[in-house]
This record gives sequence, C-alpha cells and structure tokens, in this order.
Amino acid sequence: MIAYSSANLDHRRIQTQAATALAKKIITEDEYRRIKETYPSSLYTPNIYIRIGLFLLTVLGVACATGIFLLGMSSMSPVAPVLLAGVLAYGALEFMVFKPKHYRSGVDDALLWTASILVITSIDINANNFIATQQSLIVFGLAAWGALRYADSLMTLIAYGALLSLVFNIAAEAGVAARALIPFLVMALSVLFYFLFTSLHTRESLRHYRTCLILLRTATLVSFYLAGNYYVVREMNAFISGQPGPVALSWLWWMLTALTPLFYIYQGIKKKDVIFLWTGLALVAATVFTVRHYYHVLPAELAMIVAGVLLIGIAWALCSSPAGRDGRPFWRRLGRRWWCGGRVLGEKFGKRDHSMD
Repeated sequence: MIAYSSANLDHRRIQTQAATALAKKIITEDEYRRIKETYPSSLYTPNIYIRIGLFLLTVLGVACATGIFLLGMSSMSPVAPVLLAGVLAYGALEFMVFKPKHYRSGVDDALLWTASILVITSIDINANNFIATQQSLIVFGLAAWGALRYADSLMTLIAYGALLSLVFNIAAEAGVAARALIPFLVMALSVLFYFLFTSLHTRESLRHYRTCLILLRTATLVSFYLAGNYYVVREMNAFISGQPGPVALSWLWWMLTALTPLFYIYQGIKKKDVIFLWTGLALVAATVFTVRHYYHVLPAELAMIVAGVLLIGIAWALCSSPAGRDGRPFWRRLGRRWWCGGRVLGEKFGKRDHSMD
C-alpha cells in the first residue's frame, strides 16, 4: 500500500536514530559512519529550508499548469481542466516517489496537497446541492488515501477530522434525539479509536505509520475532550438548534471540562506516556479559557501567574520524582527508547567505553 520502499524507510529510521544517538554522544562519529554505510537509504530528504523552497516552487508550478489548462479549455466547463490538473499532479507525485525517490522533500508534499485540492475542487464545481455529509465523505476518502499511500501526517489528521465530521453530519440530520447524543457518540468513538490506534501502533507491519498513529492517538484524546467541553457543547447546540443558551446536563459538561485534562496528566505520569502528559498539559489551557469565558474568577495577569506556578511545580515534581527500577528518574525514562537504541547501535558497530553512560 505504501508508495515508498520499505527497506529504504527502515534504513532511514536507523540512520535517524543513529544521528540522535550521535548528538547525545552515545555513539562516536566512526560508529555513525559505519551505520550509514551498512544501512544506506536512497531516499531524498533535504533540510527544512530546501524543503520549504521546493514546496513553494512546486505549488507555483502546479498553479501555472492549472492556469494554462483553464485558458486552453476556456470554452469548456472548468471541471475538466481542474480535474485534469489534479490527476496529472497525482501522476507526477507517483513519478517523483518511484524515480527520484523523493521523501518529505517538499515536492511530494506539494504534489499530494495540490492534487487533493484540485480533485475536491473539481467535484465541488460539478456537484449540485452538495451536502455536508457528501463533502465530508469525499474529503475522508482522499485524505485516507493520502495517509495510507504516502504516510502523510497532516492527511492523517484531516482524515480523522473528516470522519468525525461525517458522523456529526449524519447524526445532525437524523433527528432531535440523535442530535442530543452527538457528544456521547463522539466521545465513544474517540475511546474506541484510541484503543484501536494504540493496538495498531504496536504492530511491526505498520511500523512506517507509527508517526501517523501517534498523531491519531493524540487526536482521539483531543476529540474526547472537545466532545465533553462545556463551551463546545453549548456552541454546537446553539449552531444546530439555533437557540443559544444553557444546555442540559451542564454539570456533566463542566465536570468533563475540568477533570479530563487532569485525568490525562495522571495517566501520563502513571504510565510514563508523553502523549497523555503533553495533551493533558495543553488542554489545561483550554479548560482555563472555558472557565474564564463564563466566570472571571481572577484577573488575567493573576490567572497566568497561578497557571505558570502550577506548571513549574508539576515539572519540578516530575524531574525530582523517585527513580524507577532502572535507576533513572521519570523525565529520563520518557526518553529511554532512544538511549537503549543508541547503546545497541554503538555495541554493534564499534567498541564503546561505557564509563560515559
């Protein structure tokens, strides 16, 4: 399914881990050089500045080609030239992946995004009375294809968002009872998808999608929180019913708004899971915003000072927490995977003086 060579992706991952180990002085320059020679990768991935430049140039090229098609076919409906430009962009993307072996070079990113946008635009132009459910379904299909075929992280997030949008629109059109259950439905799906993505993340056959699965796990935590956030529930109810004002079960939504980030932080500390930890810390800000939107308990300056003191206190507590079985404190156990990987690489490709560990 994935467009890139599996061996090249594996070798690139090993080189990335070796580079991280070298930066942390876990392996030497000679060991790093031998690792690169043993695991060569022919994928072309430039630095971030070249990647941005290639992305912009590719977008400009596709835009010019689309303009030429529109001028050349001005007597026809714009659907045909726009769709043709999208199909050709997809063809160019496959060529750049298979021949020059571009991987996150900016060229393949731009071609994937422009092709998807052009295809969706052509469908929107051609369709009459295009409803939100159909739009969500089309976006989900294209984004899911981009995520599966090219392991694109942003396409993965768009596919998940489009799927939730599809569920939301179907429920909103199903009647009053279904509308009232939308928050519970989204929360249930978020929990289900979290366990599904967590299970898939451990499969070796899906190792090239692990970044996408990590983002999806984070997205499920965020979607669960937003589905139970008081502000979101109230605004969603006003949008659907056209009647702004307090919502039923407000005590439940306030409880979920306050306790969900704390639960995430607790789970992150307990399980040494950075996804839970960082997501929970980020959502604390959303909770503060929600509370301050309706209740001005403290002045903004004092509220920020209190929040900063709490975050510093949490960080200090984590850094000074008792060491685990391996003798390493909590904050270093979060990065244990890189430490172990670098040590194994070093022992395999050269003699190490372990006194530095």
